[in-house]
Amino acid sequence: MRVLLLCCTAFILGGIHAQERFGMAHSNYGGSDAGYLNPARPAGQWAYADFRLFGTEVFTWNSLVAWSDRERPLLGEVREGIAGNSAGNVIRRSGPVNSDRGIVQTKVLGPEFSLAMGRGTIGAGVRSRVHTSISGVSEQLANILFEGIDHAPQLGERYQLQGLKVLGAAWTEVGVSYAHIIKAEGFGMLSAGTHLRYNMGHAAGALQVADLDFTVVDTAELIIHEASAKYGFAMPAMRAGSGWGADLGLVYERTMSEADGYRPHKGSGGCTPIRYRYRIGLSLLDLGGVRYKNGEAGSIDAGSLVIADHGDVPIQDASDLDSLFATATGWKRGQGFSVGMPTGLSLQYDQRLADNTYIAFSAVQQLAGRNSMRLRRSNSMAITPRFETRYVEAALPVVFHEYDMGKPSIGFMLRFNGLVIGSDHIMPFLGRGDVYALDLYMRLRIMLFRSPACKGKRAPKSHRSGSKDMIPCATPNE
Repeated sequence: MRVLLLCCTAFILGGIHAQERFGMAHSNYGGSDAGYLNPARPAGQWAYADFRLFGTEVFTWNSLVAWSDRERPLLGEVREGIAGNSAGNVIRRSGPVNSDRGIVQTKVLGPEFSLAMGRGTIGAGVRSRVHTSISGVSEQLANILFEGIDHAPQLGERYQLQGLKVLGAAWTEVGVSYAHIIKAEGFGMLSAGTHLRYNMGHAAGALQVADLDFTVVDTAELIIHEASAKYGFAMPAMRAGSGWGADLGLVYERTMSEADGYRPHKGSGGCTPIRYRYRIGLSLLDLGGVRYKNGEAGSIDAGSLVIADHGDVPIQDASDLDSLFATATGWKRGQGFSVGMPTGLSLQYDQRLADNTYIAFSAVQQLAGRNSMRLRRSNSMAITPRFETRYVEAALPVVFHEYDMGKPSIGFMLRFNGLVIGSDHIMPFLGRGDVYALDLYMRLRIMLFRSPACKGKRAPKSHRSGSKDMIPCATPNE
């Protein structure tokens, strides 16, 4: 129980929640980043080649606590020191859910490229991820985490928990991707894509509680009446585990001109990207997982356990766990466990309003089962208006985490050629309201807009028969 409380407390007070970079997810100049929400998107990409040099992102959100009573915006707090006079109070409860939850997702993105080769687009790259999810935190457990295990109103009360999960993993992905325009006919274009990854696990911890019946007797004694749970942990190592992952996606575009024979960046009609009236996509994200073969694992099917002093339960290794659960029935130890990727189903829609101006809708539904050892992705929806040109782009996403329509997050994204700075929740940096979330991401990329076949002079007045001069691309799709 002590392990559970320490894990939950550390997580919730950190208050982390996943995000999808909605400000740049629909960009026609997103390169490989556009493929993270739908791997079919790079097919027919508007830049001939995209090279990401570096990227990073971090996002925080939770449904239990907030930082309140700040005297200045967050940038001012950082400048003055977070622990200064205006380090505010925490308050409870946010969102229309019957149990509290949250997710950690941070990434460091290494080099990656995306290259258009006619109707097909290839890509490869590397990135490191840290993802921690918690779900199924009941109101009673939330009170214990917020007020402390010796919270007086709950002493002597007996509680039952079901479906509590605390999972975390760190891993590096080396991936390859391929997207292809499988049909271009009339005023429609259909594309499919996949992103395959080898996952190298660095560390993991997992606790999945199917049922827990307990009583906090007083400020020292804790009684666990019955428990059904499983756990696993792998200490940090360069190669603590391994596995495979994949994304799958489809995209349909209703084009503004006939798409018959369209080959991006190849020959006549392909040097200027074909424009669309609307685009709709469907994708499955983060299939697969990581297997930690040498990790410590175990399960408790039933038992009764009295902890005389819940404030002093030292657990440093597996032998300490043996001592703690020595009196529990159905206690089994083993080696090796698996952690599933944060799988989700995503729907995207992008509508052209005018030249260079679009508005997009996107939704992500997590697919982790309540009693599975799969990391939980966040449920989210976003409405994103944006203005884009080759060299300048701006977007203003409005994001609804866990479908909470009453607490939208307002973000922004700015792109200056290959430099991207964005956030899906900018208000803490500008105002003094309660802080439930923080978010920031950055990219440094190099884009090449024209292929070698499209670098000739435009529209010469004549072309001699039999000449080897390059014939420039026609541009009927503008």
